Amino acid sequence: MTQQNGFQVTVYDKEQHIGGRTWKWTMVVHWGLPTLRDMLPAEVFYALKYAHANPFYAYSDDKPETATIKGGMCTGIGYTLGKKVTDIRVEDSKEEETGRPGPVTIAFEGGEVATADLMIGADGSSSRVRRWLVGEEAGKSLLSEYMIGSGIVKYGTAEQAKKLLEPSELCAVATGPTANNVVDPEDKTTYSFQVVRIWHGTEEGRDGKEAIARMKEVTASDMFQEPFYSAIHAIPQASDPIFTRQLTYWPTVSWDNRRGSVTLAGDAVHSMLPNRGRGLNHALADVMQLVKQLVRVKVKGISVQEALEFMTNKKLSESTQAKRGLAR
Repeated sequence: MTQQNGFQVTVYDKEQHIGGRTWKWTMVVHWGLPTLRDMLPAEVFYALKYAHANPFYAYSDDKPETATIKGGMCTGIGYTLGKKVTDIRVEDSKEEETGRPGPVTIAFEGGEVATADLMIGADGSSSRVRRWLVGEEAGKSLLSEYMIGSGIVKYGTAEQAKKLLEPSELCAVATGPTANNVVDPEDKTTYSFQVVRIWHGTEEGRDGKEAIARMKEVTASDMFQEPFYSAIHAIPQASDPIFTRQLTYWPTVSWDNRRGSVTLAGDAVHSMLPNRGRGLNHALADVMQLVKQLVRVKVKGISVQEALEFMTNKKLSESTQAKRGLAR
């Protein structure tokens, strides 16, 4: 969408390679699907079917895996991996000439620097850019009263896989004819699944065997029926990285965009607890709204500062409404 409107974009990602995260995560696209279709070139959008974790299933919905969808989204734009921001500077050299500061200088670990007319901090719920904009204390993520346990699990038995492949009458998004990864569609012992358990509490995070044990401890047989009970209790001790962590969020506040030089998007601006993919779908809306505002700058001649302030106010309203919905 940025290319279609004549904007040159470079993405700097702290990951060392696409799919390099230790903690794997699936993403649910539902009400954001029309936005995604409008954002992407047609050939990229229709290629997203190849991002599904089970390429052997004829999908009617959209639930791609993080690494593969990332690869598709990066088509045709500048994308640089292994870049962690250490400092941001906004120069005043062009302010008299253009009416706004610039350029923005971004410093990375290792001493490399990059410059841009506009920096968009989409660096997650613990955003470094956000803390630079609003201050360390105001920009810190807050601890919620909920814990999450999650990981990618290969049970190694066809029986357990079949349980999770059957649609549930209680929760359609939890089970069904999909999996996180499928190597051989005929051999269900090769299927792996993303398992998530959320519970009320505050405690230290755990990893590996200790995390698995804690997830089983908080999943009592008198609270959960099948297949949810065995989805937790059948997790093998030798599973891929499993973790438990206290969930965090950030109560969105207004920020100074440095006269149109720096702004936020995605979890950096509306970090919320996981619920039906709201974070991702709001992030897609961020991209659409941001590009629309920048097009207004080109076509109607409004200032970048005014365009970003319009988007900021919209994000403040939307994030407040979304978090109220999560609290119900």
